[in-house]
Parts: sequence; C-alpha cells; structure tokens
Amino acid sequence: MITRGREVTGDAACAARMRVAPIRAVLVRALLAGAALSGAAATAAAQTAPAAQNIQTYFPPGNAGYDQELGVTVLTRLRPLYESPGVQVGSFTVYPSIDQSLLYNSNLNGTTPSVGSWGESTSAAISANSDWVRDALNFTAGVSDNQFFELPGDNFVNWNVGLSGGYTINDSLLRASYAHQTFYTLGTTIATTVSQAPVENQIDTGDLTYTFNFGNLAIIPDFNVSAYSFGPALVNGHLLDQSFLNRNVVAGGIDGRYSLSDEGSILVVARGVSSDYTAPQPGQPSNNSDGFEFLGGIDYQGEGVWRYRLLVGAEKIMFQASQYASQTAPIAEASVIWTPTGLTTLTASLSREIEDPTAADTIAFLSTGGSLVLDHELMPNVFLQARGSDTYVQYLDSGGQGQNAVSVGAGATWLLSRNFRLMLNYDFIKQTGLSGVTTVGPISATNPLVNGAFVQHLVMLTLHVSL
Repeated sequence: MITRGREVTGDAACAARMRVAPIRAVLVRALLAGAALSGAAATAAAQTAPAAQNIQTYFPPGNAGYDQELGVTVLTRLRPLYESPGVQVGSFTVYPSIDQSLLYNSNLNGTTPSVGSWGESTSAAISANSDWVRDALNFTAGVSDNQFFELPGDNFVNWNVGLSGGYTINDSLLRASYAHQTFYTLGTTIATTVSQAPVENQIDTGDLTYTFNFGNLAIIPDFNVSAYSFGPALVNGHLLDQSFLNRNVVAGGIDGRYSLSDEGSILVVARGVSSDYTAPQPGQPSNNSDGFEFLGGIDYQGEGVWRYRLLVGAEKIMFQASQYASQTAPIAEASVIWTPTGLTTLTASLSREIEDPTAADTIAFLSTGGSLVLDHELMPNVFLQARGSDTYVQYLDSGGQGQNAVSVGAGATWLLSRNFRLMLNYDFIKQTGLSGVTTVGPISATNPLVNGAFVQHLVMLTLHVSL
C-alpha cells in the first residue's frame, strides 16, 4: 500500500508522544539487520519482518490497561512497578536510556561462503514530553554505535532526531512533526542491492494532521513531505552509485473512522502520493510516479478473547515514463489477536502492498508477508516470545523475478527493576531468490537480478538502563 510519506498513528494516548518518521518497511527492517541496533528493538530479524507490521499504521497494536481488561495484551499491559518514572524538568518529563548489547551475526553481509562476526552495540536515547493539559511538545534523539570484531570495516553509527508538537483547536490537536534519520542497511536486507558493506541512507520527514470529531465519526486529514537519500553500495568490489534512488515524496489523504460501539469501528482510507526522483540516470527512463490507494475495513473486539482487524482495497501507481506500465494491485492489512488467558497473546498478521524501489534497476516491488507471534507472561516481570514470518517480494516489470525470506526466532525479557531490564533474542533467517543488480539499466535477460540467497543466525543479549 502507499505508505510513502505516511506517519504511523496510534490511539489518543499515544498521539501526544513523539511520532516516528515514516520509513519504508524495507528500510525499517534494515535498521535491525544483523542485530545492528540495541536490544530495545527486541527482534534482530526485523530485516525480514513482513509488511504485515504496517497494520499499526491504521490500527493501534492494543489497549493499555491493567490485568485482563478488554483489549489489553501481554505487551500493552501496564506494569507500574517496572516502568521508568523519568526525570521531571519544569513542565517536561525527560526519559533518558542506554542499551549495551553483545551480539553474533553468522553472515553479516549475506555472502557465500558466509562470514560471521561477534560484535557489540551501544545505543543511547532521550525523549522529552510536555505535561501540558491542552497543547503538546515532544523531542526525541538517539544514537547507536555498532561494532563488528571480525569485520571492523563494516562498523557504523545510526542516529536520529525528531521534534513534534500539537496546538489544541476545539477538541483536537493540530499536530506537526519533523524527523531526521541517518542509518545503514546491510546487503542481507530484502529488496535492496546486494552490497558487500553497509550502505548509508537518510530520511527527512515532515507531517501535519488534525482530527475532526462529529460524534461517532472522526475525519483525519494528513499531509506529509519526505526526502529519501541512498548511499553507494559495494558490489563485486566496486562502488555502485545509488543516487538515482533519491527522491522527494509528497503524500496526503483522509482517514475516516466511525465508532459502532465500544467494541468496534469502521475505517475508510483514501490517500494519494507523488514521488519525484531528484537524480535520474542519464539515458534511462524516469522513475517518477503518482499513485493512490483506497481501503475499507473494520476493527472489532468483543468481550471474548478474539480481536479482528481488517483493511482491504486497491492501489494504483502510474509512472511518468511511457516505458513503464501502470501497476494496480489488490492490497490488504489484517490481523487476528487471540488472548485466551490474559497471560498469553497470539497475533497473526497478513499484509500486501506496493513499495518504492530500494535497489538498482527496479521500478517498484509488490510485498506480501505474514507473521505469527506468541507472547507469554511467565511471571509478572518475565516475558517469553516465539515468532515466525514469511515475506515474498516480486519486482514489478521484471518478468516475475523476486525474493522470499523466512524467519523464525525466540526471545526473553526480564524486568529487573524500574531502571534495568535484560533481553535475549535469537533469530534464524533464510532468504532465497534474486536481489539488486550489478549493472545499471532496465532488467532484461542480459541484465538480470543477481542471487540474493543466504542463511543467517542472529543472537543478541542486551542490558537496557533507563531513568
């Protein structure tokens, strides 16, 4: 679906917090590739996580509450004894934190034969949220230093900064936000160029949104501007300039939500987007495009143990270049949440969407993915997770070429106190199919995608410290 320039929205309680910049699903996965980030991002396998995770774009992941209240899951249950109080500075609450991780990646860059490395990741983050009654102002910043002992040439540093605020008009906040992220992707990231070294990328995003309330009906217009920048990839020992992927994206739309009762609501989404590539390749067709999507669905949760969330619709992308045919595809976001005891949550998700290109010589790709996640509260301060996902990427206008990534993993989190928690995660990833190309030009029999197959084991142990 068209998530270019789309910012993730949550429920009213989350709206006043710093909203994360809209990163394309593939690039989000890259942030975690090779267990590069801290354990705060619990699963190191997110590089192959399916696009089904994007359902949180339109549906909050769960209700915050205590014990077995309606809608509360294992992950959204409030635990006052283990929540960081933060530091009060005037009318702001400041939340500083630091993560120290020890990790192992058996195949850092997805090469054959595989080359693995032990490593460490040191991450620091700080956020400041206003405590004002009506308006809101929030700031976030973070940095992550990632070191690989056997492959020091692959060391990198990710960082981000963001500012958001809201001014109350009538009964709603007029919200605006800006965020910058500089991060690296590894060659194991699905749908990207197979690089022998991490690739630096940057995203800048600004967003403006407001909610009009008419009783049970809420109308939410949203306007977003984003700039994406891609660094060079190392292919067969040579640097491949990827500046032709750089683009500015303008997106806007309207979400309509009608509350049927306390148990459910109907959601309708209509969005448009325009992508302008700033550095096209000489002699090659432009990737500039316009597109739109329309979805409708329902979010229903009764008093039982099930919650159903479904959005279905269609997406169409029209390219400026006559060499590229318009692409239309059915799209969907769906999930089923089963909470049989209050201590166990099973979440199944499915998603299908069209994505902008993140590799050389591809105009766009269709991503279809599913995941299954089991969360269990073993003790009030000990949580276990088992997870699995399957993602298939089909490159458009390539004769059906694509990639498939399967991931299975498990993790444990131990809340030691308000200020300390310990996390251990393991993931196995197997990727097959074809990925980025070694030459520049349209995909053809003489210029095919290259083999993007690899197997990878990821292990991460993280100590999280917060105030």
